[in-house]
Amino acid sequence: MSQDLRSYLDLIKQNHPDDFLTVSREVDPAFEITAITVKLEQEAKRRPILLFQKVKGTSFPVLTNLHAGRSRLAAAIHAEPEDLQRTYLQAMEKPISPKVVSQAPVKDVILTGDQVDLYKLPQIHHHQEDAGAYITAAISFAKDPNGDSWNCAYNRLMIKGRDTTSIHLTSAKHLWEFQRAAEAQNKPLPVTFAIGVHPAIALGCLAIGSIDEDERGIMGGLLGEPLELVKCETSDLLVPAHAEIILEGEILPHERTAEGPFGEFTGYASYRSTQNVFVAHRVRMRKDAMYHSVVSGMSKDHILVSCITREGEILNALKRNLPNVKAVHVPHNTCGAFMAFISMKKTSAGEPQQAIMAALGTEFYTKYVIVVDDDVDVFNLADVMWAVATRVRAEKDIVFIPGAKGAILDPTSDAEDFTLTKMGIDATKPLGRDFAERLTISEEQRARVRGILESAGVKL
Repeated sequence: MSQDLRSYLDLIKQNHPDDFLTVSREVDPAFEITAITVKLEQEAKRRPILLFQKVKGTSFPVLTNLHAGRSRLAAAIHAEPEDLQRTYLQAMEKPISPKVVSQAPVKDVILTGDQVDLYKLPQIHHHQEDAGAYITAAISFAKDPNGDSWNCAYNRLMIKGRDTTSIHLTSAKHLWEFQRAAEAQNKPLPVTFAIGVHPAIALGCLAIGSIDEDERGIMGGLLGEPLELVKCETSDLLVPAHAEIILEGEILPHERTAEGPFGEFTGYASYRSTQNVFVAHRVRMRKDAMYHSVVSGMSKDHILVSCITREGEILNALKRNLPNVKAVHVPHNTCGAFMAFISMKKTSAGEPQQAIMAALGTEFYTKYVIVVDDDVDVFNLADVMWAVATRVRAEKDIVFIPGAKGAILDPTSDAEDFTLTKMGIDATKPLGRDFAERLTISEEQRARVRGILESAGVKL
């Protein structure tokens, strides 16, 4: 399987041509790229991959909206959309270790010393509230300074100078732990950032697991073959051989700088940040590199990948003790990082509550969980809300968990320790007594009338 972004784009252009749009007219990286993407999504109801060939102030073409389609992400790992969760779980259960190669396209161009100039990258401002230009598609590759654990994650970088950015490290996540360990030794933390990678690498880097879980193996599982890595020049770190751009550098100890506000997935300008400092010592890239940017804010491009990975993680956690769980959905269109819908075939009282607690305990972003019966489609928001409206008795079916760990980017979490109250809703029918029957139309009836409608000129 090809591991580069370009082969994936060729796949989309060949099999889903309506999902790829090239913009040849020059655009301003200040707000216009994001405005075009959002306008397409909100008004035209289109979420194509966008390639901006001419961007003011830079020689790099800009690729964005790459992750805005569930079917496109499924295609990246050779899965049908309905099999996306299962394929993701298989990759987690059967990771494939990476392999090191000596030759790599990302070695075409190497910039060092004064040649390193982050201002030559597209200076993309996403929202009026943003404090500056941000690199939003940077995937970090780092190693535990006290062990052999590796970590990969998305981190936002605000360009602060020719070779310097601020970086937000998600509190209590693994890169944050690595940086704290290095800082305790008064040492910088070597870290590299890959920009422009195959979507399977993006899906793998967002896996939620223990600190010793190697996301690179999950990337390999999703690719169906070992992820090819190449050694860095400035450290012993390894990076994707087929990336478009690599930034090599380090996070400085005891150094902090102002960072933000930045338009986050919450739909708000976030002022919360760990305010760490990253210095780039070397840039490597393809000779005709594309610059990948993720549309920030509540765009599907920003949220969908993490929603899919959280679905897999929650389903994996639930299946250990509740095999009657049927599906999990983390809905993008309701600020999905904070919510999870679970369907199950309830066999005994208390199972929905068990599912609620397990889901909330999977990772701290999840703060609202709704459990429904298996006759409810968790991928249909209206169906889930119908179950809440008709099957919930608030006094006994809603549970609250105060003082739980929340996310630093959640504006409702406490500003000091980021705790909040989490909530679970049991929207399942009661067992052991009669309950109103749901209205249904059989699949046989639906199939029969399809022909009637099509003969009347109705396209279905």
